[in-house]
Amino acid sequence: MKRTVVLGSVLFSLLLWSCGGDSSPTASTPTPTPVATSITLSPTSVSLASLGATFPLSATVTDQNGATMASAWVTWATSDASVATVSSTGLVTAVANGTETITATSGSARDTASVTVAIPAIAVMVGDSTASSITVGNQLTLPVVVDMSQAPGLNIASLQVKVTWNASIVSYVSATPGTLGSLTTNETDVATGTFLANLFSGTGTEESFRALVLTFSGASGGTTAVEVEVTTAGNELGQSVLDKVTTRKHDVTVSN
Repeated sequence: MKRTVVLGSVLFSLLLWSCGGDSSPTASTPTPTPVATSITLSPTSVSLASLGATFPLSATVTDQNGATMASAWVTWATSDASVATVSSTGLVTAVANGTETITATSGSARDTASVTVAIPAIAVMVGDSTASSITVGNQLTLPVVVDMSQAPGLNIASLQVKVTWNASIVSYVSATPGTLGSLTTNETDVATGTFLANLFSGTGTEESFRALVLTFSGASGGTTAVEVEVTTAGNELGQSVLDKVTTRKHDVTVSN
């Protein structure tokens, strides 16, 4: 009986040896740490049509296995902050007309989106050109022109303008109405070079027009800028469009 037990033990030991009888656990392969490998922006292009308009960009980061890294850190940058800015969360804000590129980076991965800011412009200008000349004692007529050609889809129904000049070089003579509705003027300070006008049209217009025509007389030799400032501008719904208004001055040279 004892020989049988000993023989069985030997056979069992041989069996373990033949099967690689190491009973220690096999070491597992460690899971690689996720690394940001690619980043994708959505959308890849943005158009903004008003000053201060915003648009959120989203960034999707994936690792080396193609898995989304929801908590991956993303940094944002703009190529031209004078056109549009971008926040730490990807919110784009329009600053001025132009184009620029937003770049999102996570680790070594990066992607870009193009941003175009195109703000429709209502141009209000003094004169059909930028400069003119007269002699002392002669008169010059200058229209205040409202150019709607660069403002598709916009209209203007109300306008308040302030016109200024150097009264020692040119003196105010008169103002006549243009083609937009009613005109109310304030000529209290024309002797010191300031003229105010309010125009109103209940229906509004999308066409370019002459708001009014100012007449000046040469007072003494020199050059002065006749400048227009728009203080209020609204559409037919009574909504302000002042942020879409640009202005242009007119230089007058008076010779003796």
